[in-house]
Amino acid sequence: MYISKKKTYKILACAMSAIFIGTINNGVASADSSNNEMTVTTDDEFQKLNDTVVVSSGEALNNRITIRNLNLGSSYLHSGYVYGGNGNASGNRLWVHDVTVAHIHAGHANNGNANENYAFFYSGNVTDEIGAGYSNYGNADNNHLNILGGVINGTVYGGLASYSSSSTAGDAKNNFMNISGGEIHGKIYGGWAPYGTASDNEINIYGNPNLVDAVLIAGEGKTVSDNTLKIHTKNLKVYDIQGFENLEFHLPADIANDENKIVLTVTNPTQKISNSIYVYKDPNLTLNDNDKITLITTGEDNSTGLILGEVKPADENDSDYLKITKVYSATNPNAVQSLTINAKDITRITSDDEQEENKMKPSIRGGGNITGNTIFNEPIADSVSLLDSGTDRLLEWLPPEGVDYMNSSPTAGFDPFIGIGGSKLEIDTGNGTKLKTKNGGINFGMTRYLKNRHGIFIIAPLIDYGQDSYESTLDDANRTQGSGHSKYFMAGLIARQACMNGMYYEASMRGGKIKTDFHSDNFLVNNVPTSASYDASTPCFAGHLRIGWRNHISPKNILDVYGMYSLNHIKGFKTTVSTGEDYSFSTVNSGRMRIGARLTRELKERESVYSSISFIHEFTGETTGEYMGMSTPRTGVKGSAGLIELGWQVKPAKNSATMIDTSISCWVGDRKGFMFATKFKKDF
Repeated sequence: MYISKKKTYKILACAMSAIFIGTINNGVASADSSNNEMTVTTDDEFQKLNDTVVVSSGEALNNRITIRNLNLGSSYLHSGYVYGGNGNASGNRLWVHDVTVAHIHAGHANNGNANENYAFFYSGNVTDEIGAGYSNYGNADNNHLNILGGVINGTVYGGLASYSSSSTAGDAKNNFMNISGGEIHGKIYGGWAPYGTASDNEINIYGNPNLVDAVLIAGEGKTVSDNTLKIHTKNLKVYDIQGFENLEFHLPADIANDENKIVLTVTNPTQKISNSIYVYKDPNLTLNDNDKITLITTGEDNSTGLILGEVKPADENDSDYLKITKVYSATNPNAVQSLTINAKDITRITSDDEQEENKMKPSIRGGGNITGNTIFNEPIADSVSLLDSGTDRLLEWLPPEGVDYMNSSPTAGFDPFIGIGGSKLEIDTGNGTKLKTKNGGINFGMTRYLKNRHGIFIIAPLIDYGQDSYESTLDDANRTQGSGHSKYFMAGLIARQACMNGMYYEASMRGGKIKTDFHSDNFLVNNVPTSASYDASTPCFAGHLRIGWRNHISPKNILDVYGMYSLNHIKGFKTTVSTGEDYSFSTVNSGRMRIGARLTRELKERESVYSSISFIHEFTGETTGEYMGMSTPRTGVKGSAGLIELGWQVKPAKNSATMIDTSISCWVGDRKGFMFATKFKKDF
């Protein structure tokens, strides 16, 4: 049975101020707290979090906090809190995993506003209250709360505004809440403004949350209007529903498999549930002619019954209202126990996908610009990066003695070379998406030297293999994550014309196939974290042109200055995502310019060191995915970076035909990270 929670909100503001001023922060500064990004997993890090995001005045804006695996007892958890002054707490985001805590607010302001804050509660235990936006005396608008798991023993709200009964009392408007898992034992408010207006708030229910002890309330305030409850699931049980202007049933396709086909059970109705009821359906819902669906019921016979408004079809301008059957109480012939609808009437209902999609969910089944699905582009961006690393590894295919081979007699056969290397990089692929990749690879070739009247022409057939693993995080409210692997195998040629004056001209071309895969455990489909994956294999080509000058600038120093343009081509492909959608990804033609210089200094007869610096700009390299005429935003590896390299070359013995070349490089700019390489060059 649901037990009513005491209304303690009149004293919460004072209590919280006392806790933060006297206990947690020990004298925080009054400066703004903005654009902080932290992951908290220890008590010390939690203390640092409060010292960072809790301020006595100023503003708390756009902080991004992830917290995991902590028991915080009776503490307050925020990603932005202004406990004094008129500053706003807006644009903050909070992700909570396996945390026990009393209070959670993504953004909390005193006299200012708490707007556009996001909170995601994945697992743990909340013992008192959770809300996305909270203002003591201002407005709490456009906040977004997602409950995906865990246990909540207290009050839940999208936005809470105003403990002041003055004429400046704040409002709670346009707040959104999505509940797709977990247990809630308490009251759930779309908007809560005790002395203001609670309007245009929305609660969405997905999946299989346990709400048997929960009361869903449209809003609390002096004025309450235009609040909506949307049910996107089946077999949902709640304790009570109160005061919604609109109640929407979005019938899922799998309800057809249920014997009883019940959408919603309200076990203890006490007030009017809704003024208007609307019904939508999944386009894949198929029923037998004799089927009927119970939209709402009290479950057992209840003498009070359901207090309902009018029932409308999906198109509210349609005067032919749906044919709804009312079932009345056996003990009170005026009390409605349930509403049912027959299969033949359901066929007239507007499909769910024709409605405006939930504003919070990056869903596969979304609108015209499927922003949340940008994560599906990341395997292609990773593949371009992997081909780039293969080209970088190939550049030092010749012996390091510069033009010394101009004065030696070339061998009649082929001289082998092997290059082995790897890198760890972080790449900004656009639209706030970060790609982290670890790659490695090997190339092998057989070099042939041919003298001509200009100098020496050097050519080598080669094979090239590379593989990597990657992780990517989307800068959306859910922090959608993806990971996978890419690998390629290519064969081709590389050639250089080295001239007497130190100039050289080089070109390569490789072709083969690249394979990639993708997996995500928290891709949101109808706000439910869903496993999504795909595999793909497609032809690829890579090549480069380089012009440079390489010569002795002193007896022991060799300078190499060059400019280069490289091209990667990955053919577009089609694939089916594990969630059932067929995607088509565009062809990628990635052009990259590189300008650099390298200085090699001989230390001993068999040993030398070198350093190099280069500037790299990727002109293109973007891709997009299409599904049913909709497109993801374009993402890729386009951008600029700098590369600094240090290396060491040595011959193991004086007369050895083997040269070992080892280097490490550091990336800065749109690519960050390091790269290592080891090359073996041997004359037979």
